Amino acid sequence: MRIHFHTDLGYYELMNEKLKNHFLKIGPRTFVIATVILLLVLDILNGIYLKLALSKRNLSEMMIVSAYQRMDLPTAELDAESIAQMTWILEKSVDFFLFLILINNLFFYFFYLRKKLWAQGYVLFYTLSAAILSVAMLFDVYGMGTSWMIFNIATIPIYLYLYMGIKLLKNETTLVPKKKGR
Repeated sequence: MRIHFHTDLGYYELMNEKLKNHFLKIGPRTFVIATVILLLVLDILNGIYLKLALSKRNLSEMMIVSAYQRMDLPTAELDAESIAQMTWILEKSVDFFLFLILINNLFFYFFYLRKKLWAQGYVLFYTLSAAILSVAMLFDVYGMGTSWMIFNIATIPIYLYLYMGIKLLKNETTLVPKKKGR
């Protein structure tokens, strides 16, 4: 049995049209607000999982010992207190880095809510790259376990769904400047 579409549109264009209608039913403004909230929640959850990976596998201490070995420094001179202090510094550096990423993303999310085209471009790229990274994280080399795997499997369609919505609702959710001279 074959299904024929009686339209001048190709399959790709037909699917884009159906998806755009789906997102329009949600409402462009509602979609933008829900996207920002969802991305913020996912950012926080990703940060928590990254912190868990650091502490669960004791990566801070391993990185310190590895750095000492690469510099040909004797690791026998490292006492527990020195390692604890360097581990604390490394973990606080990671906390600060994750905080900066969150602030950066909040900046773009805020301006995406304000209908800025440049911010929409960032959020569009971010959702696509996050989906790709979620696929890469399925090959977990840090041993985060089943919950990390389930989290990444769940985020792939979420990020792709948001990407498609942002892409298809570009004109409805941003202030697209009119081209001069046309």
